[in-house]
Amino acid sequence: MKQILRNKVLTSVIILVVGTLYGATQLVEFWNGTSVAFKNEIQTDNQEIDRLKGELSKVKAFAENIPAVKQSFKEQTLQLEAILESIPRTYELNGLLKRLNLLAQSTGVEIVSFKPQNDERSLELFKVMSIDVTLRGAFVSTLVFFDQVSKLKRVVSFEDIRMSATQKTSGEKGPLIAETSLKMNAFRLSEG
Repeated sequence: MKQILRNKVLTSVIILVVGTLYGATQLVEFWNGTSVAFKNEIQTDNQEIDRLKGELSKVKAFAENIPAVKQSFKEQTLQLEAILESIPRTYELNGLLKRLNLLAQSTGVEIVSFKPQNDERSLELFKVMSIDVTLRGAFVSTLVFFDQVSKLKRVVSFEDIRMSATQKTSGEKGPLIAETSLKMNAFRLSEG
């Protein structure tokens, strides 16, 4: 019986030693393999955290800059509206004629004719339409009219200006009347 007990104890000791050796080899393998993998994973995770912190800093900087961007957008919108007032998307000939009539009345000039032509030309960003215009009024009043038109926000140009004086009879007094014919160019923005 002692022999059996000794065999059982010896077997238990052998199992314990083999188990300890196996556990030790697994621990060594863990420290050599798995722990290195964990360290690499931790290092990768730390790099990802640093990258995300950098992105977060950029997002915070962008968020802090939003009021300035909004202000800039408002300013650019006002500039665009001013440009559209100067060079609209359509010719808006009725509005243009109304403004010209008001200027003509205030300067003592009469717009005798206003004839848009069908000769739209394309420039880089604009389209141009010619309008034949005939004016009648005193020479100085006509020059004042041209000056007032040049101060409009709406962009127009004149070309082929021809002025002729109307003869007075010997008894008439007052300023010399000029009849002026010209080609006025109205501009609009090109689409696209």
